[in-house]
Amino acid sequence: MSRIPGTRVLFSPKGGASKELARLIKAAKADITVAAYAFSSKYLGTALSAALKRGVKVRIILDGEIARKAYSIDEWLSGEGIELRLIDVKGGSLHHKFMIIDGKILMTGSYNFTNESEFRNHEAAIFTNNKALIQSFAAEFDRIWNLAVLPAPIESTAVPSVPIESTAVPSSPAEVALPPQGPGLAGS
Repeated sequence: MSRIPGTRVLFSPKGGASKELARLIKAAKADITVAAYAFSSKYLGTALSAALKRGVKVRIILDGEIARKAYSIDEWLSGEGIELRLIDVKGGSLHHKFMIIDGKILMTGSYNFTNESEFRNHEAAIFTNNKALIQSFAAEFDRIWNLAVLPAPIESTAVPSVPIESTAVPSSPAEVALPPQGPGLAGS
């Protein structure tokens, strides 16, 4: 943990970032925005779905190329009613990894919203309540949201294996049904 007032850092693997994110998502009252390169964590997806069902507005922007990979849960998130947009960056990618909760808490760093980030990769998740940083990231989210597009319609959605009411964080990768490792995800 850091010693900067209003800021703390969690490192993975097994640093507890997904547990902290789920706690913050559960406490959200108004809105959650997410911009991410990759999102394949069913644990965090179910937490966001539960927040939406409580009346919290949830919006997610994902890198279009990565979202179209089999291990992404973008279709399930969209099927749950979460507002989701994709962006394709010519010659690059949307490589952001941040979440803003109620305009009061920002999580950013190298941490993707994946099981690999929690259990395998060496990642950093920085949590802060710094208003200037939150405002900058909120403006960036709005800028990209306006450039992003809705995903193509889906025919059906698969229900994740983690119950929506679940608050338990798996303690090891063996307890999580991991999607196949995608190219570029391990080091992203």
